[in-house]
Amino acid sequence: MALHKSMKVAFVWVGIAFVALISATAITIRYASEGYTGPIEKEYYEKGLNYEKAILEQKNMIAAGYSFDGDLFSKEPKLERGKNRTIIRFSKSGAAITGAKLEIQLERSATDLWNRTIQLKEDSKRPGEYSGILEFSETGRWILTVKGENSGKTLRRTFEVEIR
Repeated sequence: MALHKSMKVAFVWVGIAFVALISATAITIRYASEGYTGPIEKEYYEKGLNYEKAILEQKNMIAAGYSFDGDLFSKEPKLERGKNRTIIRFSKSGAAITGAKLEIQLERSATDLWNRTIQLKEDSKRPGEYSGILEFSETGRWILTVKGENSGKTLRRTFEVEIR
């Protein structure tokens, strides 16, 4: 007994849909395998284990009077695509901290293609002021993490900025 013409057409369309589904799955797996970058943050497991300790350290740093100040910390920092010079003042209870290590991590969500860490340098004429060049290669939302290390303690501040 032969199949009706409409049944043959239906089987052909089901076969085409099945081949398209298998092809799309294979292409998706290939792209996912090529673009895998691994964990973005190093030592993420150890940081997770010490999460409570890290929060307590930040609270203690703030309670001790450690703070950052500068244009980046204004309500809407004026940052544009390309190079932007920034100055950050690192202080404890209003007194400038000299000889500290400051860095800024630039991150884009969903990819680590443009992530960078910029080391800030202390201005020899203005103690406690650290400067550097932030370069944004794309417009949109970026995540900035400022880290200041002094006497083995680290103050972190993370926030989002919109680059125009």
